[in-house]
Amino acid sequence: MKVYDILNNFADVSSNWALGGNLYWIICDAREIDALGKKIPLAKETLEECKSISQSAKIDTYDSYIFIIFNVLDFEEDEIVSKELNIYLGRDYIVTISKGHSDIISGLLEDIYQCKNCIVLKKNSKPSIILYYILDRIISKNHKIISSLEAKADKIEIDLLKNPTEEHGRDLITLRRQVYKIRRYLSPLRYIGDSLLLSENIIESSNLIYFENINNKVEKLMQAQESLVQGLALVREAYESEIANRTNGLMKVFTIVATVLLPFEILSGIFGMSFSYFPLKNKSYGFYLAIGIMILVELLLIKIFRKKKWI
Repeated sequence: MKVYDILNNFADVSSNWALGGNLYWIICDAREIDALGKKIPLAKETLEECKSISQSAKIDTYDSYIFIIFNVLDFEEDEIVSKELNIYLGRDYIVTISKGHSDIISGLLEDIYQCKNCIVLKKNSKPSIILYYILDRIISKNHKIISSLEAKADKIEIDLLKNPTEEHGRDLITLRRQVYKIRRYLSPLRYIGDSLLLSENIIESSNLIYFENINNKVEKLMQAQESLVQGLALVREAYESEIANRTNGLMKVFTIVATVLLPFEILSGIFGMSFSYFPLKNKSYGFYLAIGIMILVELLLIKIFRKKKWI
């Protein structure tokens, strides 16, 4: 567990700290939750939720703190995964709990020490502002994930218009599964943003304006997500249309071939009838005449097909 003194340039005070003396940012992982519960009075059910996995994003408001569960999206071997981030926000502290390493937390802490990308926090060093920056970075990361999937969808669309294959169909199924996974993880963000704006007992009134900005960013994120869903639907329609066109083209070829060969079948069937008397059957030129008729009919059919631009 790491504890940083917010008002003292985020100095590491892990060995000596207590609530009520200053403003703290407490960073810990799931294995340190029991120790955290001994230092800060937190609801037992929230501590148990921090230990469990695959929790949906949500926000619960208590008298002295807010408990939030976020799902941070990431890529692992071209698959979308969700990394849970739990946050307690009180008047004089913020606790961030992650299961394993969190790029969001480590990146923000590094930027703070380098005085980079955190101007508001330098001017207004409050736990709620740290929450604002965490939210902002989560939204930005999710935007990048969506943009990456949009690029994949565009590439698939361009490729399938050139030469649609079964691989494109499999790629579309995989992409669609990832998009719906994103929708499931991101949808609760709408309600988290609205709930934070109503948490004046924890978040200073002067800082609520920053969370209005977060709400706007969440709305844009949702629009980007819906745009991705619609774009993917169009790509799928284009794929199905190309496959249908290719199938129609094959059926057209088969139909033309069958039509061209039909006169051969008809004439051979007629000449193959077992009548006792058949015109031209016993003539020396009968065979050549039948072949000639077949060829003339075939040439006539080919000329008609070309005139209609079927071949």
